[in-house]
Amino acid sequence: AHNKRGGGSPTTGYLLNGDVADRGEDASEILMITLMYKLLYPDNVMINRGNHENLEMNRRSSEHGGGFFDECRAKYDATVFMMFQQFFEILPLATVVSKRVFVVHGGLYRRDGVLVQHIRTINRRRQCPTQTEAIEDALMFDCLWADPQDFPGVSRAAHRGANCIRFGPDVTKRFLGNNAMSLCIRSHEVPNSLRGFEDRHDGRLITVFTASNYCGQTGNYGAVVIFHSDMSYTVEEHMAPPIEVLVQEYRRSGMASTPARSEQALKTVSSSEMNQSKDKMVGDIQDKLRQKIVQHKDDLWWYWMQVDTQSTGLVPAAIWRQGMASALQLELPWFNIQKTMVSVDKDGMVNYKKFLDSVNLDVEVTGFEEGWENKVVLKFYESLLRSDLTLKQTLDMFDQDGDGKVSPLEFKQALACAEADLPEAQVNAILRVIDRDANGMLNVSDFLDRFQVVYSLASGGGIKMDEATRNLLGLVGRKLLGTRSRVDTFKKMDLNGDGYIDESEFVAAMNSLKMAELTPQQSKKLWQVVDVNGDGHLNYFEFAQAFDVVDTSASGEKAMKGIVDSILASLQKNQMTLAFAFRYFDPKGEGRVLREDFKAGLRALNASQKGSHSVTDAQLEVLVDYMDSDKDGNIDYQEFLDCFSRTGSTRTSSSSNDGAPVPPKRSSQSHQM
Repeated sequence: AHNKRGGGSPTTGYLLNGDVADRGEDASEILMITLMYKLLYPDNVMINRGNHENLEMNRRSSEHGGGFFDECRAKYDATVFMMFQQFFEILPLATVVSKRVFVVHGGLYRRDGVLVQHIRTINRRRQCPTQTEAIEDALMFDCLWADPQDFPGVSRAAHRGANCIRFGPDVTKRFLGNNAMSLCIRSHEVPNSLRGFEDRHDGRLITVFTASNYCGQTGNYGAVVIFHSDMSYTVEEHMAPPIEVLVQEYRRSGMASTPARSEQALKTVSSSEMNQSKDKMVGDIQDKLRQKIVQHKDDLWWYWMQVDTQSTGLVPAAIWRQGMASALQLELPWFNIQKTMVSVDKDGMVNYKKFLDSVNLDVEVTGFEEGWENKVVLKFYESLLRSDLTLKQTLDMFDQDGDGKVSPLEFKQALACAEADLPEAQVNAILRVIDRDANGMLNVSDFLDRFQVVYSLASGGGIKMDEATRNLLGLVGRKLLGTRSRVDTFKKMDLNGDGYIDESEFVAAMNSLKMAELTPQQSKKLWQVVDVNGDGHLNYFEFAQAFDVVDTSASGEKAMKGIVDSILASLQKNQMTLAFAFRYFDPKGEGRVLREDFKAGLRALNASQKGSHSVTDAQLEVLVDYMDSDKDGNIDYQEFLDCFSRTGSTRTSSSSNDGAPVPPKRSSQSHQM
């Protein structure tokens, strides 16, 4: 449109309908070029305010709809960013073209009887309000955030967020009638058809979206509305060529103003390039879906477990689809998605346990020292070691009703009794991979064996010792345990029945093995190795970590992966909250904070979970220790946050919460609000 119409001039006007910030790498340059045109032709270049001309949106990462703060910080500094914010607050919320066309970024209003003068008198020199109880706040909010719907009335737009609404054709008709206007133009979203425009509400409302191939992946056309001197209008669609083509065109034409060459450049966008962008969009959607599944694994597991009463790991395909829709709260074509995500056997069943095991976060957490995953898993098991319970107390703690079985509820209660503070998500990660009987129960000694496997893997084999001692302890363990469980072996070694094994009982057990390679001196050395804290006795968990069992089912590895995934999923889900917290301590926007400030940000997240936290305080300490790998007292929080964005391109598709600029062309008179 700029090339065809000759750019800004005394006779040609432009109105940009909001969202001039965020998402692109060059938003600041584009905005400054626009402002240069505004200085050159002050009466013929107008900019409406969009929902992205707001501090809260700009402080988000580009993957969450923002990016302008990060761009300004990289190119300039926080002072320049705040100058932009002051500029955004003076932008008008709407523009009236020739008294007949109302142009607004978001949409119309939840309140009846709204007149143009109401919009004109709104106090707009502020951030977008977060509450909509006051009429002035509601009107400003809807100017920036409202969307249309095809049925009458006003409804909530849950996909947009709190307080967002949709308005029907009756709302549009009343507003235009009350204000003696004939048309409303708004932007804010890519039309579902992926066209650059969409007629709504019996032709009284047009959605116009100028950014073609939005975010480089949506595959949509862009459009502009051209008003002529008689106020008739046409809509022109376009597909912008790659930036490299535009640069070549500019260099050839000098001013990039020759329409014929511009048309030629547009035709260089091939169908294969469009298909590539669409494939990228599909891949990004799948990445987003995988993240949602990981965040809701507990809900999915619970939903399918209620149907799978025999603990087979199988549910009917229809139940799989229902569980996905219910737990994720997404209205998607689950029948088609099911074909790409799971296999349905000849009986129409889906292995949901295998499915949950296969969906994990592909997050490469940079900035950490190696081994952080093991350390966070160790934290809760170490609290059990410190509890120093007798064998009877240990068994009673895990089998509170004395039936010889451990139920999921008893396991959770046992951890609470031991003050292990293991969050629900991490408990469920362990329970998901421990096979149980049809009633969801497991023999208590078998349960303790499998539970300890997780600790052994996390600690890299349990107790630290030289290779010769480890080999000898392995030989002793295999002969000592034989075919017995570790609980039964512990009972046999506990000669005085006090629930602990002391040094004399341990040496007696070693002597009973009659192993030629096990001398009295070696028996004493083994005791010194297994009595890690040197208190003169072994409780059951100390004994268990000394004599490992073989994890033939790989359940320990899966449980470890589940625990770490639950931590990462929580951090990723709350990435934006963490960014706000860290940036509070980083007013200069350097991307680094003090160690204690980083810790405070993580603790603030934990506190905000209201009892449903996903990371323990002890695990948070581990995260902080491993982030400060060079021990200089400073932590690069931006690197930490960025690693969660690299799980896939997570920019929005056509149903996003956000819009992009729309430059319509106007005729003689316009009034801004």
